[in-house]
Amino acid sequence: MPQLPANLLLVKNLSVMGLYWGGYLTFAPQVLTASLQQLASWIAAGDLVPHIGATFPLADAAAALACLKDRRATGKIVVTMG
Repeated sequence: MPQLPANLLLVKNLSVMGLYWGGYLTFAPQVLTASLQQLASWIAAGDLVPHIGATFPLADAAAALACLKDRRATGKIVVTMG
């Protein structure tokens, strides 16, 4: 379980919330399915646009991982297959 120091949250005026989606697979899989379908429809309609910080071809997957490891990513890192 990750732990966050409370003083950091207070100093930076942050809130932390979380949930375990995996639990829905056990007791309400239809909720998880409906949520993912809604999310996909928002993306398809352009209502939800994730910030893509960098795109790498598959041949440069090591560079994409280095970007994450070195904390240079400012959004999603996308690795393209083609």
